[in-house]
Amino acid sequence: MSYSNYAHAATAYREREVLTASPARLVVLVYDHVLANLQRARVAREAKKLDISLEALNKAREGIAELLVTLDVERGGAIARNLQSLYTFMLTELVDGARIDTRRLERIAGMVSDFATPPRRKNCPWF
Repeated sequence: MSYSNYAHAATAYREREVLTASPARLVVLVYDHVLANLQRARVAREAKKLDISLEALNKAREGIAELLVTLDVERGGAIARNLQSLYTFMLTELVDGARIDTRRLERIAGMVSDFATPPRRKNCPWF
């Protein structure tokens, strides 16, 4: 099997995963997307590849923006309002991609990582 066949199969798998995922699983997939792009931005920044870093930061911002706009503050109450504040903070931190430093990238990645791996609770309805 050639590389392009593997790439096509991986893309098809990801599409199926997204299309069949529960809302809670979709949120985790977006967190994973944001984390991967923050890591990619950090590595590119260290390698002095600003164009790749900026592209990855843009994708991370898009993921955080998606999380922000899909919040239902009316139904989610205080938790949704707190998430709204955190997502807004993250977006603000990532606004100036050309000037962001590794420390800020790692701080945002740490915050997202905490959300991406929630504690497993016995009666948690989401997982």
